[in-house]
Amino acid sequence: MNFAAYADIWRLPAVRQAVLLGALGKAPWFGAGVVLTLHVVGALGQTYARAGLLTAVFTIAIALASPLRGRLLDTIGLRRTLLPSLVLLPVAFVAAPFLDYWPLLFVMGGVGLLAVPWFVLTRQLVLAAVPNSQRRAGLALDSVVTEMAFMAGPTLGILLATAWDTGWTLTLLALLSVAAAWGLYILNPRLVSESPATTDPDAAGGGPSDPAAGAVGVPPVRGGVRTWLNGPVIATFVATVAASFTLAGTDLAMVAGARSLEGAASLAILIVFWGAGSLIGGLLFGGLPRGSLGLMPLLLGLAFTTILAALGTNIWLLAALLGVAGLFCAPTLAATSERLSDLVPEASRGEAFGWSGTMATGGNALAPPIVGFVLDAWGWQFGFVVTGLCGLALAGVGWVALKLGHRGVRRHRARVASA
Repeated sequence: MNFAAYADIWRLPAVRQAVLLGALGKAPWFGAGVVLTLHVVGALGQTYARAGLLTAVFTIAIALASPLRGRLLDTIGLRRTLLPSLVLLPVAFVAAPFLDYWPLLFVMGGVGLLAVPWFVLTRQLVLAAVPNSQRRAGLALDSVVTEMAFMAGPTLGILLATAWDTGWTLTLLALLSVAAAWGLYILNPRLVSESPATTDPDAAGGGPSDPAAGAVGVPPVRGGVRTWLNGPVIATFVATVAASFTLAGTDLAMVAGARSLEGAASLAILIVFWGAGSLIGGLLFGGLPRGSLGLMPLLLGLAFTTILAALGTNIWLLAALLGVAGLFCAPTLAATSERLSDLVPEASRGEAFGWSGTMATGGNALAPPIVGFVLDAWGWQFGFVVTGLCGLALAGVGWVALKLGHRGVRRHRARVASA
């Protein structure tokens, strides 16, 4: 274990900016997601399936926009990519408390198209700041801080929603997230590592003194999707779907479990235990040497321990089981990012992470309707079981894609050698 790597990368100002602003943006955004479900089920009087449908529309919109926004980060830079979101998102969320279910569903679809790509941004910023030898530690740190945000944001959101109006809590949390995005806009950090080939000030990265805000860290040359899309990358994308489905399904099953066992306020207990487990797991993973623990074992562990959460007969036992499942959350997310960054050239990293975001939001979109239906029909325990089983099935698809991809690479190399 090499925990000194965390101290080394924390000394880098670009890492601190990315991680801290990312946490300030993600925490309220996580909280807004939980409060949105509570708002639909509670204030609007809808079913979990209806709440899942709204979440699915929201996440599908993110999935559709994510590759384009990633490509824009590669080509026009951070500021120009974020500006439409910074202007329009506050308008949408100020209107949200006044909307009934169907108008809210329509607005959340638009919000998804304009959502700040926090996960793509923070990963790209961290990767641009750290040397390759410390890539795992950097991504693990980002995942760990993300889990801290996951604990803090929903906990704050639940406390506010139970003491205040869910609609206005949703608005407040969203505006806090947008405020953090304005911080990134002002700082205008570099999106790719420094390179001697990148000499144009706009391309190499501006700062607050660059009002035009153009292409921060835009590399001089980049290829299309076909230059980096291959079997191992596709397998990584499928693993991303599996992980995000498992996490999103667990999130919804936790809401139902808390409401069934102790009431909505107890959801904060489950989130803290789940997030704490993820934080510990992420720190341990980041201290391991690169290549020592693969993506597939982490994904299988995440799915199996999620199924075990169905054994929680009271709120504290359920919290403990979720803490065990949480040990695999941050490491799995960090491992998918690490693998993708190894497979894709830096010049196309924004677009690749954008497609990874599409896969993640695809998993997020698949989980709520499926798990929501199970929750309404059979209860929260089956929600955990179905979530884990679907994660296992998707992991199997990813394993097959990986094997086929490696076989295709070997055949290609053999043809090249014989030519």
